[in-house]
Amino acid sequence: MNCNLPKITYPRLRTLLLVTICEAITPKTDVEAGNFSIDDPDFEQKLSGLQPFSQKSVLKKVKNQTSLALYRSSIGLQLGAESMQIREKITSQVVHFFQSLQSNLASADIESILLRDLTISTTNIGLVEFEFGEWAIAHWLQAVLQACLAEPDFNSAFSANRVPSENPQVFFCQYCYARCSALLRLTSPSILIGQTVELWLTDKKLQLGQERSLIMQIIETLDEWEDETPLKSAIALSETFLHFYQTCQIVKHDTIDPQIAHCRLALVMITHWLLKQLLERGLGVFAPETL
Repeated sequence: MNCNLPKITYPRLRTLLLVTICEAITPKTDVEAGNFSIDDPDFEQKLSGLQPFSQKSVLKKVKNQTSLALYRSSIGLQLGAESMQIREKITSQVVHFFQSLQSNLASADIESILLRDLTISTTNIGLVEFEFGEWAIAHWLQAVLQACLAEPDFNSAFSANRVPSENPQVFFCQYCYARCSALLRLTSPSILIGQTVELWLTDKKLQLGQERSLIMQIIETLDEWEDETPLKSAIALSETFLHFYQTCQIVKHDTIDPQIAHCRLALVMITHWLLKQLLERGLGVFAPETL
């Protein structure tokens, strides 16, 4: 875990699923668990063997061309490796827990919104799949954007050397950060203040096309915020941003739909904030506004 990176105040999608899966399979009393109690005598020992639940083997993000946030869990296979009956019971309990949770969610907080727009299914080999809908992703992106807008300017105490790095990989990330800064100077980020989640949606669907790769990378960057090395995360985000920058019209946005222009600007702002944290707090190097 990189302790220098700031604590994220909105839910990370993978962490939200991991916590809920943990709640679903935690041993309960017969009254609490009903027909979905797990009676395997070795269950608690197997459960303790999987802690902490942040380990990547429990839940993995699936790369998919049509889905922005698809995750697959092998929790049933791992805890029920020696018994198909136990495996099926664990899988059923996880699915039932999520479905019961969804039917009782009434609050308007971001976690409830995310869980309500979540599709849960199982595969024929006992995996559980979770797919967040585009409505959920739009709300999540708006929560991330608002956090970036509210974040005060951070003057790094980690970088005494205020010049670009000689490390070519680090310099590449600094270059991409400077590109974000230049785009924000040429546009008006203030137009995003006060925007609602409708910024991202048309008829309850994410309207973005070419931008999906950057959205998926932002999700992955935050999913791995405390587990991946800052340099690896910064490189992956920078590479995806550079492709976005080269293929999407951002500055001369008067020639495209204003809502799409605002969405692209919001993605630049989110990327700018993430790279700043990864460079200055994570790596302890200068995040240059210009090169």
